[in-house]
Amino acid sequence: MKDDNRKVMRMALLPLAALAIVLAGCDEKVEPSPQQEEKVAISGDEYLQTALDKLALGELDAANDAVTNALALLPDSAEARLADGQVAYLKRDYKRAMADFNAVASEKSLPAPIRSQAFVSRAVVEIAQNEFDAARMTLFRALRLDRRNAAVWYHLGILSRNTYNFDEAAVEQFEMAARLSDPKEPRTQKLSREIIPAVRASIAAAAASKPGVAKRNAGQASDLIREAEALRKKKMIRAAIKKYEAALAADPFSYQAARELAGLISANDKTSAGVDKALRAYRAAIDQRPAVQENYYAAAQLAYANKRWATAEAILNRAIAHDPENIKTLDLYIATLQKVGKGKQSEAWKTYRQELK
Repeated sequence: MKDDNRKVMRMALLPLAALAIVLAGCDEKVEPSPQQEEKVAISGDEYLQTALDKLALGELDAANDAVTNALALLPDSAEARLADGQVAYLKRDYKRAMADFNAVASEKSLPAPIRSQAFVSRAVVEIAQNEFDAARMTLFRALRLDRRNAAVWYHLGILSRNTYNFDEAAVEQFEMAARLSDPKEPRTQKLSREIIPAVRASIAAAAASKPGVAKRNAGQASDLIREAEALRKKKMIRAAIKKYEAALAADPFSYQAARELAGLISANDKTSAGVDKALRAYRAAIDQRPAVQENYYAAAQLAYANKRWATAEAILNRAIAHDPENIKTLDLYIATLQKVGKGKQSEAWKTYRQELK
């Protein structure tokens, strides 16, 4: 696709929570003189502007006619292709919309922000068709092209919160979207005043519901951890494990107790019950520090080695929400998807992973 890039893009697909289309364009029109009215030739740019104006008014049929004419005159215009994709999306012609957005997203001669926005638009179409995993990969591609694209972060947050129930990731993503957006925009204000506080409240409620939180004793936990470390140095592993367990019971929010307990049990107790205990401890550590990839990977490896494929899949899926470019995590996730019988999904992630080289 050839694009001279001589003018700033006059429109971009910025779908909101309800997947609405926000359009920006000039309202000025050049009216032909009465003498020229019958013979004036309408340019591709004029057709394109008409399409944008009609889209803003919700007149889809008129917009469709105008953008069809624009594309006939401007077949290599990324701007016209994106407008056509918008019209197709709103008319629920998802096949046509995908073709338009893919054409722009894959054209490497275009500026990265434009390609990134095309990927976001493609993700919106995928979400509309309940292709959530595909949409997430598409948004990750958009993010690699433009990490300052607020729409990418916003939609990742929507998927994390609504589809995957990864509230910690959703907060991070929504906060990035708010930070990169105009604070005066209604969407930004809704993020800051309603959405982010609500997700944070959900996280706090989940933490408060953990067993033992009401009687939490951080000081006691610290003493027990010191005792556990002393026993560990003396190679008294079973006694050390008991001390770490007691420390975590005393303070369910003790990351150190959870992490050390998980590693110690997984290395020394290969029984099914031992695996259960280790995985619970890993989950406690992950809950305390959800951005630490090593905990996800260690937990998933343990589950995978014990043929607990579904458990490994769930752990790795959450890990990817926090770091979509961690090669070790992706490789194990791809292998795990094969084990749970999701070959098509595994191949899609393999393609995405190969793009990271």
